[in-house]
Amino acid sequence: MKKILVIIVLVIVLISLNWFKVLLAQDISSLSKEQIKLLYQKSRSAGEIGSGTDYYQTPHIFPQQSDIAEKKLPKNETPVTQDNAVQTITTNNNKNTANGIVPFEKLQPFGLNLFGNPSDIDPSIDIASANDYVLGPGDNIIIYLWGRVEREYNLTIDREGKVFLPKAGDLVAWGITLEQFTDRVRDRLSTVYSEFDLTVSLGKIRSMRIYVTGEVIRPGAYTVPSLTSVLNVLFTAGGPNQRGSLRNIKVMRSGNPVAEIDLYDFLLKGDNSNDIRLQTGDAVFVPVAGARAAIRGEVNRSAIFELTGGETVSQLLKLAGRPTPEAYLDRVMLERIDTNGEWQVLDLNLKSDENRNEVLHDGDRITVYSIFDVRQNMVSVFGKVKHPGYYERNDSTRVSDLLERGQLQRNDVYLPRADIFRRYSNHRIEVIPISLEAVLAGDQTTNIVLQDQDSLHIYSIDEIECDRYVFIEGEIKKPGRYPLYKEMTVEDLIFLAGSFNREADIHRAEMARIDSTGNVALMYLSLEDHRQITTELQRDDHLYIRRIPEWQPKSSIVVEGEVAFPGEYWLTSRNETLYDVIQRCGGFTPSAFPQGIILKRSSIGQNLGQLDITDKLQRTNNIVEDSLGHKLETQTFDYNLTSVNRIIIDIDLILSSKGQRGDIILEPGDKITVPFKPAGISIIGAIASNGTISYQKGSKVKSYIERAGGFTRQADKKETRLIRARGEVLSGGVLGKKVELGDVIVVPGRIQKDRNWLKTMTTMLTATTGILTSVYLISKL
Repeated sequence: MKKILVIIVLVIVLISLNWFKVLLAQDISSLSKEQIKLLYQKSRSAGEIGSGTDYYQTPHIFPQQSDIAEKKLPKNETPVTQDNAVQTITTNNNKNTANGIVPFEKLQPFGLNLFGNPSDIDPSIDIASANDYVLGPGDNIIIYLWGRVEREYNLTIDREGKVFLPKAGDLVAWGITLEQFTDRVRDRLSTVYSEFDLTVSLGKIRSMRIYVTGEVIRPGAYTVPSLTSVLNVLFTAGGPNQRGSLRNIKVMRSGNPVAEIDLYDFLLKGDNSNDIRLQTGDAVFVPVAGARAAIRGEVNRSAIFELTGGETVSQLLKLAGRPTPEAYLDRVMLERIDTNGEWQVLDLNLKSDENRNEVLHDGDRITVYSIFDVRQNMVSVFGKVKHPGYYERNDSTRVSDLLERGQLQRNDVYLPRADIFRRYSNHRIEVIPISLEAVLAGDQTTNIVLQDQDSLHIYSIDEIECDRYVFIEGEIKKPGRYPLYKEMTVEDLIFLAGSFNREADIHRAEMARIDSTGNVALMYLSLEDHRQITTELQRDDHLYIRRIPEWQPKSSIVVEGEVAFPGEYWLTSRNETLYDVIQRCGGFTPSAFPQGIILKRSSIGQNLGQLDITDKLQRTNNIVEDSLGHKLETQTFDYNLTSVNRIIIDIDLILSSKGQRGDIILEPGDKITVPFKPAGISIIGAIASNGTISYQKGSKVKSYIERAGGFTRQADKKETRLIRARGEVLSGGVLGKKVELGDVIVVPGRIQKDRNWLKTMTTMLTATTGILTSVYLISKL
């Protein structure tokens, strides 16, 4: 029975202690900073700590970092903890397989396998050398003092950017480096202690929000430690995908690029000097990779490499880890898609400087063969054949045999000449021209027997003859450049370019032709005339299909409000006016207020925007200063360009003259609004009562202000403005102006200039004291 009672008592004690601990933590977290300081002072006065190192820790005024990570981390994010370590990544260099050379289709972009195993970010990276780390709220700082005094402080920067240092008070830490903060702590504690030294280091660091976008495996937003670098966050995001660039990674800050990172320096040399630390809100953008070239065979790193521009074959070999000892450099195969879109194969002797400096193109593929499997008894054919490539040769293989195997393409082939490239053991290459016409006709003197390694190249007509094109521009579905073929006419060119646009003027097309002397001759054609559209084209002819004069795809306006028939109206001509449209929509309703008619034209603001009016208005901003000339505020103009889209109209003049005077020519997109008859006169600003007052014919501005309770003490009476219903603004001496129905009275307030007389007198007294001191010292010399 006693044992049971003891167990029950122990359980009650443990539960009480745990409840008290939670309650104490909650109480402390709810205290203000001043209450925390007072609590600390009371604990110190209750009794000094004995021998050993005194310890102080900032109460937990921030949520724990692990709690933040668990609560706020989206599903696509990797949780960040201080215990995670960056995993070691092993790379695969795609060497030759046991069955021979790796197919190009199986090669991977170089460097992607570095990110094959996603890892969490280790927030302790570089923490020992973080003197340039910029502190911020939430950072944990540990201070050790030794010498005549031994102290340890565990401080956390609060939301105001400060830390409380016992006996030394508050210190601002936000926005300065750890090294600068160390100097501040040393200076402050030197007023309290003597003969001491200290070290300041980072404990737990704050978290920040960054973004990874572009061609990465897991794009999105990530919560990471504030010491995180670009490389760290790329590991977390899984690295670039198959399309992503490793050589042009951008760090965007506030919409502007602040760094461009080439990971090849890190991948090839281990140099991470350009790996910068990120800041809150930064975006790491991985664009689509640029030009690429692939290399396989007898090199140490078979892969697809990204090019920055101008790289040579020699530089690609260096990226690939240089050739192996078994590489046969006398003949390296370069496969390329030429400008005509045809597959081309070049044999390069990389023992020659000229070939080693061959500039690479996007999509180039290089194969380095082994010295042990150089091809023998082989010939090749490339160019205008269905099956270009390599074929077995025997002692009786002729040109016609190779043409039959490769299946010559008869269309667009240049028959007068083909070339046989013959290689000799001393690396000399001989070019043997032959006539395909003679070979196809059975001429055995031309149909020669081929030797080992001979390569036959068959040309297209476009490769040999100069480019022959004609051009069509203007109102046609597919404008552009088209190949010129024999007896091609204007009608043929129009057919290839598709049908005319609706606004095309087919009665007067213009064709420019360059003659043999280089002069340009113009011809004008009616495309409805069969004789003219069958005109035969010549090389470099340019045909222009113009637009019908005065053509407008949609010439409509909108009329809203108090008219008989509101809605959309098409303009019948370019000269249709406001008066004309009012008549078309049936005139005004009995409840309409014509004097307040509003005509808005969006093109006005667009035109002003092209004139940089916004920048010019910003340079005219009024700066308010205090009595010492210190800037207090900047009064800016309302330069919203959409507010100037309204056109001020004198509708009474237009109606009385039946559109003969003051009328406005309308444009497509105009919007006309006829308001309802207003209830009275609106008065706003520095008056006793803002609102709308019933209209009294013949009353003046001053009368309406008095009816609204008069001016306030802050009113600027001289700047009172009267805004007419038609949009016209009157200023200066308007108190005696007669008010019309629909007008608005605006009374602005005076701009008060802040006069800080205490600051002024203090400054003057300081200056006077300095002058008197100088005079006194001079008199004593």
